[in-house]
Amino acid sequence: MKRGAILLMTLFFIMSISILILKNLSDTNSYVIEQNSKFSKIQMLYYVNNVKNEILKAIQNIENKDQLYQYLDIDFPIILKDSKIIIRLSQYDKYNINLLKKEKEDDYFEFSEYLKSMGIYDIYTLKSIYSDFNNVENNKQLKNIFTRFNKESYNNDIFKAKDYIGFIDYDKKEFNLSQEEKDIRFYELYVTVEYLEQFIRAYYILDKSSKEQEQGVKYFEYSFK
Repeated sequence: MKRGAILLMTLFFIMSISILILKNLSDTNSYVIEQNSKFSKIQMLYYVNNVKNEILKAIQNIENKDQLYQYLDIDFPIILKDSKIIIRLSQYDKYNINLLKKEKEDDYFEFSEYLKSMGIYDIYTLKSIYSDFNNVENNKQLKNIFTRFNKESYNNDIFKAKDYIGFIDYDKKEFNLSQEEKDIRFYELYVTVEYLEQFIRAYYILDKSSKEQEQGVKYFEYSFK
């Protein structure tokens, strides 16, 4: 336990230092040309990318999964001179909605059983709506399916289950396993960067089994405000 705490705190210390170095570089205009704002969208993207790289290295190199469990689903803030970064890491343990393209019910049996456990029994309506998309590749498509299913089936329970339904190639088999029994390959990373009235929110799905940085990112999206 103590070793795991030291390891993760060391990680965030290293991240803080690397982000500060990046900020010093950006202040010299080596990376961006500032216009009306000191903190541009490009700068924020550098911060986000830096955090993603450091977190990906950590989950790829930590052999004992117990070292991560106690730090999952916790907001970790990094305060800089004129900005604030909040990092949250979670396990990706979701049913793949793209299994609905399979013809045999056995291929999505576990997913179907999970939906039933949440009060969602109209699997065929869900399959019909899904067929209009053919293959779900992002959160926007997933949200559209949930919204349509809610309207067509008059069942709000789909929104209770939405946090456990994803779209990447991950065949979740059991919905009743304890956290200790799971061997999670994928992780969700949430990063928020704030400077005055500017925000960027980033979301990643990371693959700990990959040893290459480029292949370690299975999905990402950004939003600015």
